[in-house]
Amino acid sequence: MVNVTSLAQHILSLEPEKDAARLCFYHYLKNLCEPMEPVTTELLNRFFARALLHGHWQQNKLALFGEAQLSLAHYLDTYRESLDLSGVLRPADIQAIPVENVNNLQRLIVKWLERQLTPHDQFRVVPEGADRVVAIVQMADKSLRAAVFTGNVALQDGEIYPLCTDFGLMYTPDLQLDQRHVYSLEVGPHAAARFRMGPEGCRGIVVRGYTFQKYSVMEGGGLHRYPILFYPLKRLEQFFVNRKSDPMYVELMSLLETALELLKQGHPEGRTFGSKALERGRLALEHIFPDDKMTRLLIENLEKTLALQGDADADREQDRNQEDACEKLSLLPL
Repeated sequence: MVNVTSLAQHILSLEPEKDAARLCFYHYLKNLCEPMEPVTTELLNRFFARALLHGHWQQNKLALFGEAQLSLAHYLDTYRESLDLSGVLRPADIQAIPVENVNNLQRLIVKWLERQLTPHDQFRVVPEGADRVVAIVQMADKSLRAAVFTGNVALQDGEIYPLCTDFGLMYTPDLQLDQRHVYSLEVGPHAAARFRMGPEGCRGIVVRGYTFQKYSVMEGGGLHRYPILFYPLKRLEQFFVNRKSDPMYVELMSLLETALELLKQGHPEGRTFGSKALERGRLALEHIFPDDKMTRLLIENLEKTLALQGDADADREQDRNQEDACEKLSLLPL
């Protein structure tokens, strides 16, 4: 049986860096698949769908499909193995279409989920920005799935459906990340993380670009060690986690309120503490709680308080300088 590792090693011998489509296929196998996963029709079609999220491959679809199939055929011929490829997509079989209106994308995902889920599953679909939607699905066993769908859909066999269904998270009924799964999540423009949680913490990889090149690795420890993943994950959780019970949100509110109180009391460390709290609050507002009125209000108050204290400090410094100058003048001989 052909597996991911053996095929990737073979493609490496074909100098993938000399061809962008070959390099894309190699990096996909190496970075975004399980090492011993069998190479199947489903895996190959998943690769094509994931690659077609990128405009580069939408414009160079023939090269992408052709090179992947040539690389696989070269492997099969070299090792005299066989593989049923009857269900593998051809370039003409699928068309990637960008959706210009997020409301249309939202309705499309609702209809698609209605066909996919059982009557016992409950779901809601909400826009996330101008070009993607988030689907929150509560299963019959009370576990929860949070899936992200980008603004590209697929046209195949006269039907339109999500182009890529890779991105999302699975939670246990008590809202803990289910450690049985490997996850993929977009973490920035043309960048995605593939990771799993286990006894040693978070382990995975971040890839970027249309060739899925390795950008960084996650080698254990808490999610907070990896801001590139931590912020997008926490932002996604805001669609189903009650903020008043979210430890991170509660801690942030306490931090900002403490900073304001220290500044009002004239604490000697107030300005330093306030500046650090402000920086953290701004990051949280931008990446995790973009629509939270309380976070925005506390940040604005902290900004004003720090600015006023800065002006007061500047005035006191100017007064001290003037007093020093006057004292020096008084000491001059007449």
